[in-house]
Amino acid sequence: MTVKATEVSHADGRADRLGAAPTHLDAHPMRRPRPKRRLRTVISWLCGVLLAAIIGVLLASVVVPLAMGWVPLTVLTGSMEPTIPPGSQVVVKPLRPEQTQGLTKGQIITYLRRPGTDDMITHRIIDVAEVDGETVYRTQGDANNAPDPDPVRSVQVRGVVRYHVPLVGYVAQLTTPDQKRTGIWIVAGLLIAYAVWEVCRPKRKGSGRH
Repeated sequence: MTVKATEVSHADGRADRLGAAPTHLDAHPMRRPRPKRRLRTVISWLCGVLLAAIIGVLLASVVVPLAMGWVPLTVLTGSMEPTIPPGSQVVVKPLRPEQTQGLTKGQIITYLRRPGTDDMITHRIIDVAEVDGETVYRTQGDANNAPDPDPVRSVQVRGVVRYHVPLVGYVAQLTTPDQKRTGIWIVAGLLIAYAVWEVCRPKRKGSGRH
């Protein structure tokens, strides 16, 4: 009888301990992220990405050309597709006639359609030749089926394309240089305000384990 009583006592003890487990779990339920907090995180992340993209575009299309002395120009036609889509802004490094001797096949240049005009074309060099002791360049648009009809002389070359920024040319046509500079200051202010907000906003304490 004593053995049986002891067994019952141990069994009751185990039952008590097992019965206490649900009460402990109920007291500390697993906490899930709140939807509002997740939405704020997503919005903050999207704002950061958008701001970074705007800053990158302004740097490439305005700040770098100004700092390097390069010239931004807008491509209006599709003759250089898919390399340079219409509406892109090409950034051109200006060249004097004596500096064009280093141009080689495969480079993209901007040149005057005819000397003494303002009509400019941006095409790729497909051949370099000598005509009457003068270096000339055969050019062709990447999307064109045939080379340009006339060779390009050194005096026609305005510069070599360093890079291009898609779609920015359309915006550039609608803004003046003063408006571009104003845009840079606005974006700089937004960047500073965003950084201050990230530093100064109250941080929520994370939930610890008990």
